[in-house]
Amino acid sequence: MRETIQQKLEEINTEYTHIDIGAEVPDDMLENSTTYFSFTFSDNFVDSDMDNNFTKRVEIIGYVKRLVNSNENTLEIVDSATDDIISKLKELNIRCSSDDVSMLDNIRKIRITGTGMYNEINNILV
Repeated sequence: MRETIQQKLEEINTEYTHIDIGAEVPDDMLENSTTYFSFTFSDNFVDSDMDNNFTKRVEIIGYVKRLVNSNENTLEIVDSATDDIISKLKELNIRCSSDDVSMLDNIRKIRITGTGMYNEINNILV
């Protein structure tokens, strides 16, 4: 499931938009002009049928990060990246919310949380 989510998010990267999607990058290692998104994934058993086909609750918690740069509209870039990520997760039937968790440390951070239900019979998020 995590691989499916990762592949869907990689579709965002085009010649016009690039988001570095992968492992968590510490705040002091962020590079100028790069937008980062990392996420954690968990699934929890909810129910099963007589054939032991599971239904699971899927949860994602991720962060969009970018260094503030006075030569660009960092807020607009981060908001656009957040909208693109949420749009891709919505295509997978993951319901999302976002929170601006930026501090006064010259880094823009948006937390994205998402939930969905995974049906093992059809191998899809419903």
